[in-house]
Amino acid sequence: MDIVFDASLLGIGHFHPQARTGVNRVAEHLVRGLADSPDVALSLAAPTHLSETLRWVEDVMPEYHLPFANRGGELQLAEWEKNLLRGMNTRSLLSKSLRHVFYKGRRAIGLDSSRIMLDRYPTKTIYHSPFFAIPNYVGSDRRIQKLLTVNDLIPIHHPEWFISGEQAVQQAIRTLSSDAHVITVSEATKDDFCQYTGFDPGRVTPIYLAASRRLFYPVTDSDRLQLTQQRYGLKDEPYLLSIATLEPRKNIRHLVQCFAMLVAENAIPAEFKLVLVGTKGWKMDEWLKEIRASEQLLSRIIFTGYVPDEDLAALYSGATAFLFPSLYEGFGLPPLEAMQCGLPVITSNVSSLPEVVGDAAIMVSPTDADALCQAMIDVVSSDDLQHQLRVKALQRSKLFSWEKFTRQHIDVYRNLSNS
Repeated sequence: MDIVFDASLLGIGHFHPQARTGVNRVAEHLVRGLADSPDVALSLAAPTHLSETLRWVEDVMPEYHLPFANRGGELQLAEWEKNLLRGMNTRSLLSKSLRHVFYKGRRAIGLDSSRIMLDRYPTKTIYHSPFFAIPNYVGSDRRIQKLLTVNDLIPIHHPEWFISGEQAVQQAIRTLSSDAHVITVSEATKDDFCQYTGFDPGRVTPIYLAASRRLFYPVTDSDRLQLTQQRYGLKDEPYLLSIATLEPRKNIRHLVQCFAMLVAENAIPAEFKLVLVGTKGWKMDEWLKEIRASEQLLSRIIFTGYVPDEDLAALYSGATAFLFPSLYEGFGLPPLEAMQCGLPVITSNVSSLPEVVGDAAIMVSPTDADALCQAMIDVVSSDDLQHQLRVKALQRSKLFSWEKFTRQHIDVYRNLSNS
């Protein structure tokens, strides 16, 4: 099967760390899985950021020698730009300055986007975009099967949760051709997408994500657990953990308020801390003032900021429970990561989260403060409940894997090729 995969998201993330989101990780796992599959003849495409995407392949997957489907002249120009920048750190000032000059130059001569040459591919070749809109000329090509991954419709349903409109999602959906097919990351996202667009549900396939088993696993080495915790301000203290960007959608303010209620009422042991892992999001300053106003609360909450991947398993494994009261998730990877580390999970009962955790977690309404407080009390005060949830979490997490994720994509490709 001939697959042309839009890898421009990976090129962008390679040079701009702030754009390296969960969607990037998912796309990289899929590219690796497809490149390793004997059933797939994989080519990459980069409608935008071609030179950056070439650099990503060179730095991250050099052993694969993956071909690109971009037009020859544009490919040569991007190769020249990539080679000129090869010896430079992707984040250096010189690299950024030169890439800015190249970008301005490409825009000036109309080469800021690169055309994908699909006429060299056989009929029923599949063009798959994991995020960005499928180019119009690809969408109108009846020889080509079109496939778009929709991760969520959050910016459409809840624009108030974003500083500015997330245009990529709207653009990808608005320009989707009627003969295209769609992959969603959950049944909940499929339902949202079909209800919003009126798209034929028979042309939409949910495929669950996975958590890396290399990064997320139960850490039992006590020295490693202790060293990791000390690195982030913990001193052999029990703690509740939450990992999320500190922004409105993740509902962290609600979590902090519930924890504050328990602290004020002495409802959980005084040695327990709340550890918040994640980068600062918008509207955070509003509720930080509330925390700073209470010395008692401030002493019980630890903000770690960004934590590198190699420390996450130990932070998960050392916690008493994982808290994820998100208001809306297209899939919800953090609860799965926590379960894979054998951690009791308390999460929301909305959107895709029940699909992820099944009966292996405590689920509460994300707006019910009493329910979240009681769930925290129940877990903290019961070793037996902690044990039950740990066992269920590890068992549930076995249902998800990147191998299964890739295999299900290949099944979708095969069905499209045979249709």
